[in-house]
Amino acid sequence: MFRILAYSLPSLPLASLYFAIYVLLGEFYSRQFDLSLSAIGLSFILVRLFDAFSDPVMGYLSDKFSTPFGKRRPWVLLGGGIFTYAAWMLLVPNQGTEVGIHYFVFWLVISTIGWTIAYSPYYALGAELSNDYMERSRITFSRELLALLGIIIASLLYSIGYDLASGKLYFGITPSSGLYQISLASFLFFCFSMIFFLPSAFKNKDTVLKVTQDFRFREIFEVIGNQRLFVRLLLSHFLNGLANGFPPALFVFYVGYILGLPAYTGPLLLLYFIGAIIGVPFWLFLSKRIDKHRVWCGAMIYACIVFAFVLVLDKGDLTGFIIICLLSGLALSADLALPTSIQADVLDLEVLRTGKRPSGQFFALWGLISKSAVAISTGAALIILDLIGFQPNPNNEKIVLNSLSFMYGGIPILLKLISVYLMWDFELGRNKHKEVISSLRLEGKI
Repeated sequence: MFRILAYSLPSLPLASLYFAIYVLLGEFYSRQFDLSLSAIGLSFILVRLFDAFSDPVMGYLSDKFSTPFGKRRPWVLLGGGIFTYAAWMLLVPNQGTEVGIHYFVFWLVISTIGWTIAYSPYYALGAELSNDYMERSRITFSRELLALLGIIIASLLYSIGYDLASGKLYFGITPSSGLYQISLASFLFFCFSMIFFLPSAFKNKDTVLKVTQDFRFREIFEVIGNQRLFVRLLLSHFLNGLANGFPPALFVFYVGYILGLPAYTGPLLLLYFIGAIIGVPFWLFLSKRIDKHRVWCGAMIYACIVFAFVLVLDKGDLTGFIIICLLSGLALSADLALPTSIQADVLDLEVLRTGKRPSGQFFALWGLISKSAVAISTGAALIILDLIGFQPNPNNEKIVLNSLSFMYGGIPILLKLISVYLMWDFELGRNKHKEVISSLRLEGKI
């Protein structure tokens, strides 16, 4: 258990900083430094697409080099160090430095390079720590739980300060103070996590897999051409990813300018992610009794119903939005768990069809689609916000604010409904998957 915890610790500070950059930073730079929302949005799109396409390259590099700390861990130290430093420069810009779009893009690119260097080997290491089916689940759960905890801590640090003179906590700090606290706490915890993360390689071998499948781009196109169900799942996952990207990108704007409650941004984000934690056992319970694709569709429909109410909220409607944050958070945990589980079922079908298990190709496609969806939706949200004439001040016209509400709640609903349409009659349900597994056993492929 200690080994799993030592592996999982870095995910907390890295997730905390990643959340701060891509959820909190857009509004901060727009209001504090008068940067165009379109420029910020376009920067997010291009840089995050670079992140998506560079993952396979980093995976290849971490496969080829070995050190006394293992193949993966030095990359996590190097990339995490670069990422935490670049994140500091983004979240706590030097007041003596001219902060413009060039400054923002430069440090965003450096942070993304650090993120890619660290996270591709980090996730690969998680898959290699054990061959045991249940222990792999414990490793993944531990890593994602600490990542979610990092986001929750960042939400708290964004809104709550500490008065050294009185020794008391106080509520409603400025965004710049909140971002400073997130940066400092994340840097210190990353250093702390490395104390346990790096030495644990000496006590146990990192790589338990004897054979590592080479990554081949040609096989990606073969999968796309031959695996119809996987393509359908990818399209549905992409649309749902687009839907899930709009609310985080616009959350600060919605709370600050629609509800008029900017001081509550951190606590409301906290409630959303608490809802996600609460929802995990509920969706897992349902997926044991109902086909996973139907449970996922049900979760998306449920999210659409809950999110419809954001369209009617107005200034000061704190109670209503608290309920929406908690209830919509429940659906997030289904989006995190169920699509990847369905992907694993489709992979079994590919093994039956071809006799090969192209898990590297499936993973590369899945990561590319996931990151591309978030990149496009996050950037597009800010660009559209700029095009409709939104200004980071209290003087926006009613039609602009109504458009912001529709972007925050209406666009995700439309995208999720299309995703539901694609997945509702997905052919690979529980009974069909049992037939696939039986056939694999008969043919000696598992």
